[in-house]
Amino acid sequence: MSASQTPRRRLRPLAALLVALTIGIAVLTLLGLEPVATLPAELNQTLSAFSQLLIQIVAVIGAIALLLGVVNLMRFHAEQLRKFPRGLYSLILLVTLLGVLIVRALERGGVLRVGDGEAPALSLTLLDVAQVAVESALASLLFFALVYGAVRLMRRRVTIWNALFLAALVIVLLGFSPLGGATLLPELREWLLSVPVGAGTRGLLIGVALGVVVVGVRVLIGRDRTFRE
Repeated sequence: MSASQTPRRRLRPLAALLVALTIGIAVLTLLGLEPVATLPAELNQTLSAFSQLLIQIVAVIGAIALLLGVVNLMRFHAEQLRKFPRGLYSLILLVTLLGVLIVRALERGGVLRVGDGEAPALSLTLLDVAQVAVESALASLLFFALVYGAVRLMRRRVTIWNALFLAALVIVLLGFSPLGGATLLPELREWLLSVPVGAGTRGLLIGVALGVVVVGVRVLIGRDRTFRE
């Protein structure tokens, strides 16, 4: 590597850091500031429009990244078609993806319509049908996997936490089952889902939010790994 290329490689992370710092601080400042009464109304409108423009640019970049990810996924599974029988799943994925894209394109073009136009789009109907079927199958498998895991935990070592886990799992399973005349189990199931599970969910959401804040601060102060390579 020549001596002239080394400073250029060092300048690239610095330039990326300066762009990230400028845009990040600008968006935070413009969105966090309320319209200042001492400034002219036109200037407040200009600042608001500029902040919205930056957000739209980020949204466009995210959409382009998503498109590149889909193209990369299609390319990978197209290469997997040569391998049989593992390539069968790649063929199903590609056919499904292309089918949904074609159906959605025909709907957007007005070629394909369902009923009198007031009915849901065919692509959304297909999505709902596939999503409900897959989620139902995964949920049933998840419950059985949890029961099997709890039984294995109890066989390996009996502790108070394992017993509580197994008891909560059995109560939730029986609470969802259609047992005639059993009113205590559904009420107990609702309490478990609303109080302990709700508390844990809030804790997870708070942790995710704090993680996002920490990652954003690391990017703004230039401590992210991207700017150090």
